[in-house]
Amino acid sequence: MNKFLSFVSDLWKIGFHNPRDLKHVLGMARVAAHEIADPEADIRALVAVDLLEIPGAEGRWTFQAFPGVGASISLTEAAALAAMCRGVEAKRIFEFGTYKGVSTTQFALNLPADGRVFTLDLPEEHPAYSLEITKEAERTIAGEGGKGILVPEDLRAKVTFLKSDSALFDPAPFCATMDLVFVDGAHSWDYVKNDSEKGWEMLRPGGILVWHDCVPSHPEVVRYIRALGGKARRITGTAIAYKIKER
Repeated sequence: MNKFLSFVSDLWKIGFHNPRDLKHVLGMARVAAHEIADPEADIRALVAVDLLEIPGAEGRWTFQAFPGVGASISLTEAAALAAMCRGVEAKRIFEFGTYKGVSTTQFALNLPADGRVFTLDLPEEHPAYSLEITKEAERTIAGEGGKGILVPEDLRAKVTFLKSDSALFDPAPFCATMDLVFVDGAHSWDYVKNDSEKGWEMLRPGGILVWHDCVPSHPEVVRYIRALGGKARRITGTAIAYKIKER
C-alpha cells in the first residue's frame, strides 16, 4: 500500500509540474501491464541470466550489425548468438527461419573454416505453409522474397540454404549432428512445437536449442518454452531463450 501511495504521489507531482510527462509514465506502465496480463505468457516464470552468464561468454565473439532491418535480431542478441556458438564450439548449426539472413550471418562468422550453417525457409517461388500462422504480419513475411539476401558473399561458402515448409521437413538425416539449433520461424504454437521438437532431435548431447522472440508479444513462444519445465533460461535484455541438451 505504501508503494502504491508513493506512486500516486509521484503521478500527482509529475502532472502538476509537467503534465506531458504523464503520457510517458503511463505509457511505460501500460507496456508493463500488457507483459504480465496473460499469466501463461509471463516471461518472469523463466529463470533469467545475464548475457555474460551464458555458455561461452568468457570468449571472444564476432558479430555484424545490420542497421534498419526489421523483424530480426538486435545487436545484443547477435552478441548472444555469437557467444553461444563459441560456448559449444559449434561446427554445425541449424536455423529455422532464414528471413534476410541476419542471424545466419552471426552464426557463419563464429564457425571455423570447415563449419556449416543449414538455414531453412519457405521456397520463394511457392511459399505455402501447412500449419496455422496466427499473425497477419508473419503471413506477410512468409511470402516475402529475398530470403538470405543479407548474408555477405565471403560467408556464403559456410551456408547451405534449404527450401521447405518446416512442417514437412524431415530431420532424420541431421539427427544428433547439430551443435546449435535456432528456432526463429513462424511463432504460432504449432510451428514452434514442430520446429523445437525437430530441432531437439537434431541436437547432439551437450548442444543448445535457442529460441528467438521469447516475449509476451509472442505468447505462444513463451507458453511453449514454459511448458518444457525448469531447464530453459532466458537472457535478460533480449528476446532469446535457450535450453542445453544434457549429455
